[in-house]
Amino acid sequence: MARLLTGAFALICLASVIISTASAEETTVKVDFKGSKLSGGYIDSESAGTNPNGSYVMPEGKLRINGTLTPDIKVITRMTLNNPNVLAMDYLYVDYTNFLSSIVAPSLKGSAFDPMLRVGLFKVDIGEETWGNNLVDAATGQPSATNTGAYDEGFQLSQVLPKDKLGIPVKWAVSFTNGNSGSGVDTTPAKALCIKVAANPINELYASLSHYNSGDLGTAAAAMSFAGLSARPTNSTQWTRTITELDLRYDIQPGKEKRLEPGMPVMSDSKAFFRLAYGQFKDDGKDTVTPIVSVTDREGSYYFVEGTYNPIPKVYLAARYSNVGFDKSTVYATLNSCNCNSYTRTTVCVGYRLTDNTHIKLDYTTNAEDVASGTAAYKNNQFGLLVTTTF
Repeated sequence: MARLLTGAFALICLASVIISTASAEETTVKVDFKGSKLSGGYIDSESAGTNPNGSYVMPEGKLRINGTLTPDIKVITRMTLNNPNVLAMDYLYVDYTNFLSSIVAPSLKGSAFDPMLRVGLFKVDIGEETWGNNLVDAATGQPSATNTGAYDEGFQLSQVLPKDKLGIPVKWAVSFTNGNSGSGVDTTPAKALCIKVAANPINELYASLSHYNSGDLGTAAAAMSFAGLSARPTNSTQWTRTITELDLRYDIQPGKEKRLEPGMPVMSDSKAFFRLAYGQFKDDGKDTVTPIVSVTDREGSYYFVEGTYNPIPKVYLAARYSNVGFDKSTVYATLNSCNCNSYTRTTVCVGYRLTDNTHIKLDYTTNAEDVASGTAAYKNNQFGLLVTTTF
């Protein structure tokens, strides 16, 4: 029944978008490319890294197309053009602002419950790093050791509430998505649920709490990954991934940026800010095929601490320390392409703003892994010098 209601709700919402758009006497479509980004430069890593010989690269190329159909309805698509021989679709979704007040009850407009509807392929809203985990938007050159995130199909409801609604600024998001990796076809009736609540108790402090449950994934890989790990536990024929994450951000001498809706870290107009994330995960698997084989669950935690400082308007300094690992010392899996029990990453970066949107970044990253006895340590530290731009 839950599956039927979820699917029916999504179809009704999508139909309302089409009907409301088609019924307009005159629709002027506006198109822009805001949010597109590009980076290029030189990356050199040790022998087990991604660029062991040193390479001139274009590691980040995103073409985003935003179409405004009506003041409340937008269609967004984004394509990946990395290096630039990869062509994939990151986003393809419809945003319908104030959809309840538009199609159900006009009296809800401006109320404490008049959410925006998102339908299609989109990035699941878990944690905070996911919105700046690339070489253009992040203040540091590399993402954290965990880098939790997913692109998935489904729908999401979300709303930003100003201070006068609940006493402090609050926002929330709830999404239902397929849960499994790959596009277009789910592998089980169960759907993934992600819930996130964020608040601004004081102007300088932003806090959010996220919880994700993939539902039964069968034998499929998960759309939601951490440290690059999306595969099922060994021997499992049914498994579920759950992740809970707490994020805090404190700004020193904050500028005009909205504290409840922090933009990309590299664009921060605060004198400095500090971020902390702590998360716990569990991959709960079992075997249902006779003869039954035992399955070792994967449980663990992750965290990162980072800071960004703008000593002068043109220059910023950033650093991050992050770790992800399993609770049991006997559990090993592929974390960031390394078979290990835990993975630690430290990144430092110096940036120079040629313009507001075009920067030069110099970064250095060290990686350390807890590998099995007798296994050689991975040599995968990395240096990068990049020019990045967004428009």
